[in-house]
This record gives sequence, structure tokens and C-alpha cells, in this order.
Amino acid sequence: MFKDSLIAKQFSCGATKTAYVCCFGLAPYFKANLIKCLDNVEQYAVLFDETLNKATQLKQMDILVRFWHNDQVATRYLASAFIGHAKADDILSAFYKCVEKLKLSKILQISMDGPNVNWKFFENLQTDLKKEYSHEALSIGSCGLHILHNSFKYGESSTGWNISEILTSLCWLFKDSPARREDFLMLSTLKKFPLKFCKVRWLENVPAVERAIEIWPDVVSYVQNVEKGVFVTNKNKSYLNIKEATNDKFILVKFHVFLPIAKTIKPFLEFYQSDAPLLPFFSDDILKLCKHLVDYFNVYKPEYNFSSAIKLCKFDFTDESLLNSVDKVSMGFVADNIVKQLVKKNDSYLKGAFSVKCESRSFVTKLLYHLMRKCPINYALVRNSSCFDPRKMASQPENCVKSLKQLLMHLSQKKIVLDTDCDSIIFQYKNFLQNIVNMYPSAFQTFKPNARLDIYFNEYMSKSVKDYNKIWPVMKIIFTLSHGQASIERGFSTNKKIEVENMAQESYVARHIVSDAIKSYGEILNIPISNEMRKFVFSARQKYMLHLEGKKKTKINEGISNKQKLISDEMDYLKAKRQCLETDISSMDKTYENLTEEAERKKDISLFIKSNSIKKAIREKKM
Repeated sequence: MFKDSLIAKQFSCGATKTAYVCCFGLAPYFKANLIKCLDNVEQYAVLFDETLNKATQLKQMDILVRFWHNDQVATRYLASAFIGHAKADDILSAFYKCVEKLKLSKILQISMDGPNVNWKFFENLQTDLKKEYSHEALSIGSCGLHILHNSFKYGESSTGWNISEILTSLCWLFKDSPARREDFLMLSTLKKFPLKFCKVRWLENVPAVERAIEIWPDVVSYVQNVEKGVFVTNKNKSYLNIKEATNDKFILVKFHVFLPIAKTIKPFLEFYQSDAPLLPFFSDDILKLCKHLVDYFNVYKPEYNFSSAIKLCKFDFTDESLLNSVDKVSMGFVADNIVKQLVKKNDSYLKGAFSVKCESRSFVTKLLYHLMRKCPINYALVRNSSCFDPRKMASQPENCVKSLKQLLMHLSQKKIVLDTDCDSIIFQYKNFLQNIVNMYPSAFQTFKPNARLDIYFNEYMSKSVKDYNKIWPVMKIIFTLSHGQASIERGFSTNKKIEVENMAQESYVARHIVSDAIKSYGEILNIPISNEMRKFVFSARQKYMLHLEGKKKTKINEGISNKQKLISDEMDYLKAKRQCLETDISSMDKTYENLTEEAERKKDISLFIKSNSIKKAIREKKM
């Protein structure tokens, strides 16, 4: 591989050496560097989530840290904990173990998804932080991506259409079944199969339902041929689900209602997969999404519009008096047209058309209700962070100043920003609007959200450090806040990639640390080979040998402990046996005395014989 290098030719590295160099050399080195970086920043957000590790059969809880590094926000893997039970106290204990080298007073935010156990964990952590450091982490709710996706599922399930189950069954019907696939291709005009659909995959809804719509005539034809006996197949659950769906005259209408809703949320889910700072866009994007759904399906009366994020938060989605009548509800051009064609053919479909419209309205309203019930937009911090959206800074400067004041009020209450600095921050923000935004209006008005906010603003701030030394730290705080759990969800995929059979827990963590470090440098050749790295790698074997020795001692101690336990158990058994014998002897003594007295009193030889036999038995037990 390295023909021009004598050193490389002479170098050899077996599996064991590679493993201990990674586990005891490179991983500690990269982690030490990360800890140094975290020591030099003022705040950081901590992300955590857990999932089942199938190899270890334990829950693996990954911890990521989001902080300001090299003039932009970085998200890095820190550690993992392996736990069985995942109660709030268990999670808190594992969390403390993972962040033991961090300064907890610097924690700006805990990013997580939304199970109740996580909120209990967060509550306990906040109590500890307040008690130990007089500090509280900021809260902007749980992961907005999870909330939106779950809201979509709630909306779909409220209709009773079972679209998710139909799409899943459609995929499984032809998966790993050569006979069915051959039969289907024989009659198919498009020669296409259903796409994989998974309820928990955020971005798979749209392609799967589009393919289902495309091949549905072929699916109907296939089911008809099976029922006629032309094709022979095992009528399993997937087949029965598809057969039932083909009998539904409104199934394509339902698909065409499902599709635009999925298409509406897909761009949001895709956009917020990024590690870039996106919180300033979150509030307006949720508002646009909700308005689009309401306008597209016309589910609410026109006077109840969402002109602002705060009005959206205050809107009562449970009030049925705000709903439009069913006849005014739209299902989209294609779905409405299919319904018209069905009703035109047969008036008996009018009732079914009415039901589908009602269910479509329910789909949208239930989705919006569940979305707004837990959405981060309900937090003033999220809504007011939009003051750092370059487009709004150019188009709505006065509203941005108001939002900044609300933002500072919240940050000062949490002691993140000093009250005495707030006036200077507002003054510098206004100066930035006047001197920078007004000077380059087109650059701010045409700003593309997929460009990184941290890099964008850093270009302006670095030129006038003294002029913006108060407002820039506030911007950094907002940019550091995590808008979702996409980063940590991607880490679960990394865990699967690095997994090897019978791999120790320490190796999972070490490999993930090294993998994350390589990713942070861009390419493996960009990593500098420093003297410090050499020292860590050089000492790896010694640490490995100490680790083996420690395991050996632990095994010996466990053996000794097991032997001691066996001896202790044997002693306990003998003591219990002796106690039983003493009890028996005492009882037999009393019986012997009673029989002897009775034999003397009655002058009965048989009683004497019985008493003597008992006395003999007592002597034998005492021996």
C-alpha cells in the first residue's frame, strides 16, 4: 500500500493491537481533546437518547455535546452508558457517570425526546443543578421532529383508514416471495413493486404512498386473480389487509389525502435534520406548515386565521364551533375529483364521500392539536429567537427588537444574561440593524436558511468585535441550543456500523469516539499526528495490560468470593441441620421420659421396650 515508505513496510498491526490502540490510545486522546474544548467554552447543550443495543441486550444511552468551536457550532459525541432499567433515577445516574468530567454549571440545555420518564429525569436534574450550582438549564421542550412525526401518526390513526398498515402490508406481501413477485410482474403494466414503509422512519411516507397510488390498479388486478384462483398464494395477514383495501372504493381518495399532508411535513423534517443552528427559523416554519394545512384543506372558518406564532399557540383546536362545515372542506384537487367521479357513477357513494371528508378534516385537526400540545413553539424562547432570522431583521426590524427584549427577559430570569447588560445588548442590536442590515439589505432579505447562521453572522461580528461584544454572546447562546434529536439519532446508525460480534461495551464507546473525531476533521488525513497523540498511543499497550490484569484480579476475586460463599452456605446448612437435630433430640428426650414414667406406673414391659428404643435412637443422633 505504501511502497515508498520503509517504515510502512516494516509496520504490522494485528487485530488485538488495533483494538487496544483504539480503545486505550486514540479514544482517550480524542476524548481528552474534546474535554479541553469544553473547558474553554462558556456554555454547551447536552443531548441524550437511548435505544436497544441488540448485541449487548442492554439499552445504550448516547450523550452528545453541542458547543461553540472554531467560529461555529459543533455537535460531538461524548460517551455512552449501558443500562437495563430506564427509570428516571437510572437515567440520571448513568447521565452523571457520562458527564463526570464536565462542569455541570455550564449546561445550557438538555435536548431529549418526549417520554414522561425523560421529563422526570429533567425535573430531577434541574433540582440538582439548582441545589448545587444555583443554575437551571433552559427548556424549549422535547424534540420537535419527534412531535411532528407523532402528530402525523395521531392524525392518520384518528381517521380509521389504516393507511400505515396498508402500506406496510403492501411491502411485506411481495417481500422475500419469488412466486408472488413473478405472478405480480406477469400482470403488471408498470413492472414496479411497492416501496418499503416503516412507521418510525420520518421520511419514508411520501415515496411509499406515491408508489402505492402508481401501482394500485396492478394490485387490484393481482387480488382479483388470486380470488379467481388464477394465482395461488398463502392468504396471510398482509394479503387480507390488501384485499380489504381493494374493496374500499375510496382508498385512492384516502391515499390522495394522506399524500399532500405527508408532502407538507416532509420538507420540515428534512430541513431540521441538520446540525446547523436552526432555532431562529423554527417558529415561523411551524406557523407556515400549520397555515398551509389549514388553507389546503379549508378545515377552519376563514375568520380564525393564524397571523402570528402567538395566535397559533393560543388557538383552541378542540373547539368544534371553529370548524368549517363538511361541505366546505377540501381534500385537494385529485381527491375531490375522484369523489365527484364516484358520486357521478353511483349516488349511493354520497354517504361514503361525506364520511371521507369528515375523516379528512379529523386527520388535519387531530394532527394540529397533537402538534401544538407539545410543540417547542409554545415556549417564548423559541418564538422570540426569530429575532436572529436575517430575513426578519431586514423586513421587520421593529418586531425583531421587541422579540429581542422578550428573549432577554427570559435569559435574565434564568441568569444566563446579566440584567445590567440588557440595555447594551439592545443598543448593539439596533446598531447592527442600522449599520449592517441596512447597508446590505439584499444579503439579509435573500438569506437562504440552509446556509449556516453561525458562519453567516460570524463574518460580520469578527470585523467589529468591540461594537458587538454584548449581542454576539447572546447570538451564540441561541445558536448553541439544539432544535431536535436528529444528531443523536444518526449516532445510532454509527453504533450499528461499528458493531462487531461479542464486542465489549468499552469498545463501542471507543470506536464511536474515534469515528466522531474523524468526522469532525472532515477526512482521516486531516487529523494532525501530534506528540500528544503519540504518547497516548505509546501508552496504550501498558493500559491494555493493566486492564487485562485488572480483569484477571476481578475474576480471581470473584472465584474467591464464590468459594467463600460456598463455604458460608455450607456452614449455614450445617448450623441449620444441627439445630434441627437438637430440636429432634429434645423432643425425643421428653417422649422417653414420659414413656419411662408411664411404664413404671403401669408396670408395662412393652412401654419399657419403646422407651429403650427411643433412648438408643437419641444416642445415635448424638453421635
